[in-house]
Amino acid sequence: MGRTFLTTTRVRFAETDAAGIVYYNNYFIYFELGRVEMFRELELPYNWRLPIAEAYCDFKASARFDDALEIRSHLTEIRRCGFRITHEVYRLEDGSESELLVKGFVAMVYFGDDRQPAALPVDFKAAFSDSM
Repeated sequence: MGRTFLTTTRVRFAETDAAGIVYYNNYFIYFELGRVEMFRELELPYNWRLPIAEAYCDFKASARFDDALEIRSHLTEIRRCGFRITHEVYRLEDGSESELLVKGFVAMVYFGDDRQPAALPVDFKAAFSDSM
């Protein structure tokens, strides 16, 4: 595994259900938070040219309101027109091991001006190869 990009956040009340547990769909929002920060660190644009073609999430444990979370994102596959980013969300606990809550991935495709799949630009390839 290559470089891991770290992003931290805290569970907001609006992200929980009536039982005070993070609603399952919000983990995909946490994945996006990690992905956007990863692209920011790589100095790459994150926009309409990068639709998600596939998404997967394996739930291990639940987060609750006000939990501190760490999102770990890393590039796991590069293709001619796209790539895959794996995300893991951990609960940060004071003085003990972090607990893995979910692990998943998104596969993204690069679109050209015609909104059709296109080869990854050179700057993407360079930044990605340095991160693998």
